[in-house]
Amino acid sequence: MIPSDLRDAIEKTKTQIYQLKEQIEETPDPQEKRQLKRRLKELQYLQLWHLDQLG
Repeated sequence: MIPSDLRDAIEKTKTQIYQLKEQIEETPDPQEKRQLKRRLKELQYLQLWHLDQLG
């Protein structure tokens, strides 16, 4: 990937992470919270991978 694509992917991932964090706070269902937290971890790992590729 070229650096501009990586930066775009990082920004998109960051936005998704913030949205997921808000959803986790607002969700009363424990099972849904677990699923959201799992997705959050996946996005955080993806973001780290993008940052590693950029650096």
